[in-house]
Amino acid sequence: MEKVKLETENPYYKRNQIDKVLKKLDKEKRKKARNRGIIILIIVIVIMSCLNMISTRFYSIYSNGISVVWKHFVYILAGLVCFVITSQINYKSYNKNRTSGLLFLSSILIFISVIIGSKIPALHRIIPEVNGGIGWIRIGPISIQPSELMKLPFIIVIAHILEKCEEERYDDKRILMTLCPVFFIYMLLINLQKDMGTSIHYMGIFCFMLFMSRINMKYIVTVSTVVFTLIGGLFYYVNTLSELGDKSYKIKRVASFLDGLLKNEYDYGIGYQVGQSLIAFGSGGLIGKGYGNGVQKYKYLPEIETDFILASYGEELGFIGMLLLLTIFLLLFNITQRTAMETKDYFGKYLAMGIGGYIIIQMIINLSVALGILPVFGIPMPFFSSGGSSIVTVFSALGIIININKNR
Repeated sequence: MEKVKLETENPYYKRNQIDKVLKKLDKEKRKKARNRGIIILIIVIVIMSCLNMISTRFYSIYSNGISVVWKHFVYILAGLVCFVITSQINYKSYNKNRTSGLLFLSSILIFISVIIGSKIPALHRIIPEVNGGIGWIRIGPISIQPSELMKLPFIIVIAHILEKCEEERYDDKRILMTLCPVFFIYMLLINLQKDMGTSIHYMGIFCFMLFMSRINMKYIVTVSTVVFTLIGGLFYYVNTLSELGDKSYKIKRVASFLDGLLKNEYDYGIGYQVGQSLIAFGSGGLIGKGYGNGVQKYKYLPEIETDFILASYGEELGFIGMLLLLTIFLLLFNITQRTAMETKDYFGKYLAMGIGGYIIIQMIINLSVALGILPVFGIPMPFFSSGGSSIVTVFSALGIIININKNR
């Protein structure tokens, strides 16, 4: 007994125990700091989003009252409720085989229902065709985009599969063979809805999660090279055989994008919005015209409150305002990736990585479209664009990040 007592009073042993306690306290402090950081960034983004929407719809508010932007505020409120709910649900519960399978089957059934429903004339009011796509469900004043809502279940399913592959120590080829069928099912069903932009976003999320996994880079580089070669070949094909532009709306959009990018020519049809968007960014200059002083929102840029909402923001707040917004999104992305790096279980790692990739890729695509760097895809700007499905999904995803930070 005496010997044990002497050993426990050893100063090196005590120092060890103190270090362990300090490390634990430091981890707890970092977790709380990250969660506070996410909440602060969300508050800032929500304020910026609401102010920008009010400015963008100023003419409509003046004519019809505040009710024209009320829907956006309702979406923000619904998103905050979802944020609170998902932040309280233990993220590990999504990793159960039954839960993951149910999310996958639900997604597939919803996509198939939308595709079949669009073929039934009696349901055309509920499942309308919008800009050539059929990915919306409208019930009275409520409009839902299932493919937007299903992005979070898609990330959860891919993270679950990657975690199982890690546990079973699958080799690279077997991992790809396990993941690719699931990915291709999603891609097939989304493409059947004629939603090119959303399918590209899903592809971006999938590639990002693969890149962050332990799969050998040679496989990722090979796949990426093939994809980019095919995209480059498609653009060359469209540019060379421009007469095909009269046959397909999607080919027209790609052809218009190439004319703008290579020749700086924007027509008054499909290329009109991008041309006006570039005028907005250019006229904003370094510091912008000032809040509320933008011109493009006065019917010069159609549907400015949706895919091209950054044009209004850039016109009024200029390069400095855009830099501030990009910094906020990069900070949010940094927090999600640090959360992933410090999470011990593989599911939590891949889930956090996927959510971070989902938000930053969507922001990059939307900004690139507004600047004419990518064709018009119809991808909303996270938090900013008028669209309840996107807002609710992004808030729900960040609530999961909060929970991972608490329970990792």
